[in-house]
Amino acid sequence: VRQLLASGRRVAAIVAPSVPAEFPDVPYRRLIGKIRRLGFAVVTEVAFGADLVADRYRRLLDGGGNRRYVATTCPAVVEYVERYAPHVVGSLAPVVSPMIASARVARRVHGDDIAVVFVGPCVAKKQEGAVFGRGELDAVLTFPELRALFLEAGLDAEAIVEESDFDPPLAKIGGLFPVSGGLLRTADIDDDLITGEAVVVDGRATFVEAIREFESGAIDSPLLEVLACNGCIMGPAVTQRMPLFSRRRLVSRYVKDRMAGFDEAQWQADMERFGELDLSRGFRPSDQRLPGPTRDELNEILARMGKLRPEDELNCGACGYETCVEHAIAIYQGLAENQMCLPWTIDRWTRTRMNSSHVSQSRMPSSD
Repeated sequence: VRQLLASGRRVAAIVAPSVPAEFPDVPYRRLIGKIRRLGFAVVTEVAFGADLVADRYRRLLDGGGNRRYVATTCPAVVEYVERYAPHVVGSLAPVVSPMIASARVARRVHGDDIAVVFVGPCVAKKQEGAVFGRGELDAVLTFPELRALFLEAGLDAEAIVEESDFDPPLAKIGGLFPVSGGLLRTADIDDDLITGEAVVVDGRATFVEAIREFESGAIDSPLLEVLACNGCIMGPAVTQRMPLFSRRRLVSRYVKDRMAGFDEAQWQADMERFGELDLSRGFRPSDQRLPGPTRDELNEILARMGKLRPEDELNCGACGYETCVEHAIAIYQGLAENQMCLPWTIDRWTRTRMNSSHVSQSRMPSSD
């Protein structure tokens, strides 16, 4: 990015809508001014790309049929499905992420010769940009990396800059995308538990189980919106330590403030202008699953950990796996060790202490 900014080439920054959760003390117009001071000729909001993506999901569901889809806005989920749930690849919604949509909009508006840099809260976006976004994105910056550029340029929190707004097209409520369920709100998709068109699942432990249930048919809603984090506002590259609902409030307040005086007619015109922009994509399985043990092999591993009966399987999670069986499978695959089982380790330590004490007592001279 430093080289791009020093090259004399026009560079666009497309900024993720989770930005209010990263810079809560910086008014957004001042933040945009700081980004421009770094040398970015164009600064746009990915939230408009989110508006376009939400429109494509709405069309997808309105198309009818009995197909079920897994939303593809989260690159970590997409990568997981391609590698560890390849039978679900055919159900991945054939729609790009808001990041890619925004890059395509930027090139349509400013020409193919412009360099496009995404700025956001997600390290998985680097992989998406390097693989699928090749030729459309020139670089991906995380929020800490943007802060590093500010620091190098002397643009601290108190720096005086010329404030400005995002370059058009401007978003409507696509700014809600980084909040869990934001896709549904933006696309006006019903998530009512009885009649809803979609199910929302988030979190690193929960999303894996949701993919399994989708594959088995236990989740039969037309759309599963699934995120690896608890929304992008909880992404690994957000430096703020505030809790989830404080971050949600910041994003919601930002969108609400932006809606004051919003130009609905211009937004409608922009949506129509990009209504036929190609936002499609494909996926392909890349099966990385390791073979699992037979039942006998599994029982043997469990026995080595002292799990001789079902009641011995405490499923305490201290090893990092949800169940003792999952831990045993990981041991078979070479990904874990017996010693990771805390109850097993404590039992071994206790037995060693008891044996050591017994030996010491047996060596003591008798009172006779």
